[in-house]
Amino acid sequence: MKESVLTATYGANIPTFFSGIKKVLDVGGGDGRRCAEEFYPGSEITVLDLKNGYDVMKKGLPRDHWDVILANHFIEHVSDPDYFLKECWNVMVPSHTVLDIGTPNLTAWFNRALFLFGYVPHSVELSRVHNVGKAFDWNEEELGGHVYVYSVPALVQLLTKFGFKITSVTGEASTFPCNPVIKIVDRAMTALSPNLASAFRIKCLV
Repeated sequence: MKESVLTATYGANIPTFFSGIKKVLDVGGGDGRRCAEEFYPGSEITVLDLKNGYDVMKKGLPRDHWDVILANHFIEHVSDPDYFLKECWNVMVPSHTVLDIGTPNLTAWFNRALFLFGYVPHSVELSRVHNVGKAFDWNEEELGGHVYVYSVPALVQLLTKFGFKITSVTGEASTFPCNPVIKIVDRAMTALSPNLASAFRIKCLV
């Protein structure tokens, strides 16, 4: 294992009965246990994260025979998404490696409603120091470091321009604690369309 490339690996002893995903590159996944293990249980997970000393935007992505490149709530944080997507393209095995991107939805149903009253969408940040322009108590939330925030059509178009082939687009309901009625509405909107969901996930091939 090259320490400069592989910052953390989990589940290296894959059960012999496992016939699905085997090698997952988790980009920006912290310690890899929050989402990668949930989405791809039993797989070998290699994590690249600033918290572990690996800067993807400076070092790029390691070349290997990856089954999945997981970028869960990562692309909205990077200053150069074009560079990141080019790196993904360069390391992906054609018709094999899946790029799995999850990100907040700029046009979530609640953002659409609040925008009519002059509020900034929940996932948009206008300062590196203060949260401003948000409804309710969202101005009190810790800044997440979002740089670019996407709608479903926008990210689909961007991926297509780089030559990726979209295989699926799914909506994801919010996991933030809130009123039970809001949760019900959120789940209903998510089921109705990914364009209205709190977040969405796109999977694609090259």
